[in-house]
Amino acid sequence: MKALVLGATGFLGSNLVRALLANGQQVRAMVRPTSNTRTLDGLDVERVLGDLRDPGSLARACAGVQVVYQTASYYPPQTIPARAARAQALMETQHLLTAAQRATVYRLVFTSTLTTIGFPADGGLATEACPFMPMFPNNPYLIAKVAMENLVLDAARERGFPAVVVNPTAFFGPYDSKPTSGTQILMIARRLMPLYIAGKANAIDVRDVAVGMILAAERGRLGERYILGNWNTTQKELNALIAREAGVMAPLAPVPFPLARYGTKVLEWAFQTVLGQPSPVPSFFVEMLPHMQHYDCSKAIRELDYPRNPVETAIRDAIQWFRGNGYLGRVYPSG
Repeated sequence: MKALVLGATGFLGSNLVRALLANGQQVRAMVRPTSNTRTLDGLDVERVLGDLRDPGSLARACAGVQVVYQTASYYPPQTIPARAARAQALMETQHLLTAAQRATVYRLVFTSTLTTIGFPADGGLATEACPFMPMFPNNPYLIAKVAMENLVLDAARERGFPAVVVNPTAFFGPYDSKPTSGTQILMIARRLMPLYIAGKANAIDVRDVAVGMILAAERGRLGERYILGNWNTTQKELNALIAREAGVMAPLAPVPFPLARYGTKVLEWAFQTVLGQPSPVPSFFVEMLPHMQHYDCSKAIRELDYPRNPVETAIRDAIQWFRGNGYLGRVYPSG
C-alpha cells in the first residue's frame, strides 16, 4: 500500500512517515519548494513538490496512492480576519477533496484539532458528539479549523467521500523542528516561562497519534471523528512534568486569562505597528487555551485501539531530540 502524507516535514507528519515505514508501507511525501526537509533525511520516501493552493500539484501527488493523510491543514500565519482565514482554509481543503476524489483514493485521514470539540452540557468529559461552540467567533484559527472539519465531514456523510477525521489533543515528542508544542518545553527548559495560563489539558505522545491515524485509515468509520488523546491533566501538572524531565524549576504562578489575552493583543499591536512584523505570540493562540478541556477518548480507544504510552516518555524524548539538534543552548534554527 502506498500512502501520501501532506505536511510530511512537520512535527506530526514526520512522525507519521516513520510509523508508516515501520508498518511496511510505501510513503510519498508532499513538500513545498521552500520546506526544510531535515526531519525526513535518511528516510526511504518518495518526495514530490506541491502546495495545497495548487490543484495541479495535489492531483499529481494523489495519483496512484491508496491513502492520503492530511497533517498540514491551514493554519493562520498571524491574526487576520476570521472570514479571510475561513476562505483560505476552505479553498485548500476543497482542492484536496477534489484531487483525492479524482484519484479514487481508498481513504482520507484528515487531521483536525481538539478545539473543534465543543463543551459538554453536563460539565463532564468532552466527546466527539459535542458540537463546536466558539468562545471567540472572530478568532481565525478556531473558525478556519471548524470550517475545514465540517467540509470534510459533510463530504463523507452527504456524498459518501471516504474520509475519517482525527482530533489529536496536545502532542509531544521528537522531530518538532519548527517547534510547535515543543515551544512550551523549550521555554520551561530555558527558564523563560516563570508564569503560565492556568487551565485544563490533555496530552499524548505524537508517535501514538501517528499510529492512531494509521488505525483510523484501517478501522475508522467514514464520516466519523475520533479524539486521539491520553492524559487528562492541568497546565500546572504538565508544566511540572516538563520541568522535572528538564531538570529545572517549574513555572511559579498562573496568569489570569483576561490579562494574558489582552497582553498578547497589545504585544501583537506593538510588533505590527512599531516593528512591522508578526508577534511571536499571536493573540489567537492565547484564545485557543480556554477551549482545551478534559476528553473522553473511549470511542477512539474502542474502535481504533491506538497506543497510549506514558507522556513522560514523550517529554523526555522531546528534550533529548532538542538537545541533540541544538535547540537548547542557542536560538532556534531557521526553517
